[in-house]
Amino acid sequence: MDPADIKSAHLNRKQNYNKVTEYHSQYVNPKTGSFFVHLLEKRKCPVCNSPRKTKIFNKSGGVYVKCDSCNMIYLDPVFKDSALTKYYKALNTGQGEIVANESEFYTKIYTLGLERIKGFKNSGDVLDIGCSTGFFLDIMRKNGWNTTGVELGVTEARICQEKGHKVYTKGIENVKFNKKFDVVTLWDVFEHIKEPIKYLKTISRILKRSGIIFIQTPNSQSAAARIMHEKCNVFDGVEHVSLYSPETLVLVAQKANFKTKNMATVISEISVLNNHLSYESPYFGSFNKDCLFGLIDEQVIHKKLLGYKMQVVLMI
Repeated sequence: MDPADIKSAHLNRKQNYNKVTEYHSQYVNPKTGSFFVHLLEKRKCPVCNSPRKTKIFNKSGGVYVKCDSCNMIYLDPVFKDSALTKYYKALNTGQGEIVANESEFYTKIYTLGLERIKGFKNSGDVLDIGCSTGFFLDIMRKNGWNTTGVELGVTEARICQEKGHKVYTKGIENVKFNKKFDVVTLWDVFEHIKEPIKYLKTISRILKRSGIIFIQTPNSQSAAARIMHEKCNVFDGVEHVSLYSPETLVLVAQKANFKTKNMATVISEISVLNNHLSYESPYFGSFNKDCLFGLIDEQVIHKKLLGYKMQVVLMI
């Protein structure tokens, strides 16, 4: 993506970021700078279940830790289910509007994902979990797929339904689907799941025998995350409860009896990193370079799986 386009996209999102930040602050105790204790519960590593961890930093009221056993990065403590449900119910991220305003960017990202899916499946029944207003499902339908979505946001689900997609408004564990699926997709959803192994096993029950799961999720070992730490948008302090590296994502898949069939990264964040390293605002700076230190370009970033997000295909 062109640096100027990246800057424009982030500037377009700035008002939305401010709204979310203001909403988010309602859950933070102003005396401590941390979330109110009654909202929280402790947890072990979501991948290997180890209780041993090292704190790495605070972010917006939350505490990120790294597992001493498998290096998984996750929030601990984390919102209780009841508190998180309440948080999401009143939260308006405006994601559907963002996707519509940045349709060229999202079309490119979704098309990359579709090409990975086509390496294993060319047609059939697809379920998109967290489908929002159905932008990805629109693309899949144009490519001959039968489309179904899951979306908890009432407004987004209604828009998606009006486009002609079948949409469920409950979590997958509470839905009785009338068929199984060739492909289940999770676009920027998996990082929100507190119990990823259990969740993948739930998905396995609605997959056809040779079905696949496609996941796009932030990469905790991306160049941006490792250099910028808490200044990186990968870390939000409340919603991104489980942040995977390529290694920990493979491990959680194995524990759920899935094999990792394809993995790549997208979005280099080189312009964002150049801003940060030039003492500018990472997301609202100049965006005037497409190479780090004159040495590292997008090709190198993705060859080393250092991109901002991972796209992964899993199969039983």
